[in-house]
Amino acid sequence: MTTKIGQVSQELARTNSWWRGPGWEAHDPDLRRVVSSALSYETSALDDLAAGNVYVLRGPRRVGKTVAVKQRISRLIAGGVNPRSIIRVAADGWDDGDIRRLPQTRGLPRLAEGEQRWWFIDEVSAVKGDWVAQMKWLRDNDPEFATDTIVLTGSDAPALTRVIGQLPGRRGKNTDLGRTLLPVGFRTFVDLTEDDVPGIGPITLSEIHSPDAREALDAIAPWLDILVRAWDSYLEYGGFPESVEAAKRGEPVPAGFANDLFDVVFRDAFEAGDLSESKTGALYSRVVEGMGSPANLASIANDVGVSSSTVNRHTEYLRDAFLSWTCPRRTEKSWLALGGAQEKIYTSDPLLARLMHVRNPHRPDVDPTILAEMQIGMAIRRRQVADGASWTGEDRLFYWRTPTRKEIDFVSEDLGGAAVEGKYTEKRWRQGSATVNASEWRGVLATRNVLDTTSSDKAWAVPAALLAYLIDT
Repeated sequence: MTTKIGQVSQELARTNSWWRGPGWEAHDPDLRRVVSSALSYETSALDDLAAGNVYVLRGPRRVGKTVAVKQRISRLIAGGVNPRSIIRVAADGWDDGDIRRLPQTRGLPRLAEGEQRWWFIDEVSAVKGDWVAQMKWLRDNDPEFATDTIVLTGSDAPALTRVIGQLPGRRGKNTDLGRTLLPVGFRTFVDLTEDDVPGIGPITLSEIHSPDAREALDAIAPWLDILVRAWDSYLEYGGFPESVEAAKRGEPVPAGFANDLFDVVFRDAFEAGDLSESKTGALYSRVVEGMGSPANLASIANDVGVSSSTVNRHTEYLRDAFLSWTCPRRTEKSWLALGGAQEKIYTSDPLLARLMHVRNPHRPDVDPTILAEMQIGMAIRRRQVADGASWTGEDRLFYWRTPTRKEIDFVSEDLGGAAVEGKYTEKRWRQGSATVNASEWRGVLATRNVLDTTSSDKAWAVPAALLAYLIDT
């Protein structure tokens, strides 16, 4: 009978085809799919890997983490790394004992004396048991594994955060060991789907209401029509690679991919939930319906017919799986979240917000105004992450409530004294600027297609498409 050890050796030989020699990319199913698609895209999330470190790549399922790993392996080999020193493990279905035994697996290629391995352990957060403790043990007690380069990928934020907490001093000396791969931002979406692109920017968040921003907006204005149409498309398709490919081809979101995303939400993120599929679907729809306003969990629970604790638990499942993010209310006097205040809940991609409608057109779609607000917030967050902030830390972007109980959508210390409001309209934008003009911040109103940057201290009107193109990744 084939033993588990033998099965692992056989599986590694099958999936690490670069051990056999050059040309493996042409036969790899994931890389062949990329080559045959309408897109030509490689994320920078795994750039600049330094030997000996432990990296953590986080992000939702179906965002392309496996493809990113294989593309990086190809680049390492092209850069002179011994192919037989690189080991990719698909860890779905493994347990913590498998992780403990991994470095002693028979069948691993032998290396020259002094040569170190590169381990890519894919979807490690799906491993059953305390795999983090086993990883710590190996880093402490296996002299070779302790100096190897390790890349861990997964879609469970708490599990991957534990790696960071339990491996202090064991991950290496670099400061960029945590990486995040999210659905592509609007700037990349434009580059992938449009032939005529501005190539202007990006600008920093601190420049968002500045002479430099005005200059960049003036330069990009001739592309207004192209970018507004691309923005409408982005709000429809989102930034998951398969959906972007459909946008590039001018085809609907593939039904199969919409079903896959449904499974990511309802079979994966909500796996530990105790609700029926119909009740879970009602809860998810109700959360999405309330985007753009502070989430009243008690009201959601009452509407769906479940407890507030159940709603809280399921919204945490979504956040932990990188499918949603929250925008807390800022305190009165400091850049901190106001304890006990209701948070705004947004999905991390437009298609996730529209998922129930895409699968069943009889369900209501999400208002484009809310989608635009959400994606401007995501553009700010993606830029913050690109600049070194943690995706899982929710202390960099807030909403603000005035003494008259009016709200400003997004404020952040990173915005250089500016605040961003979603005003996805072509008319009466000046009336909508009254709240932010009365505040301590200089306003940037994300409109549908109105551009007005004449004031040096009052609110600007900036088309959401232009704003997102200049600050997103």
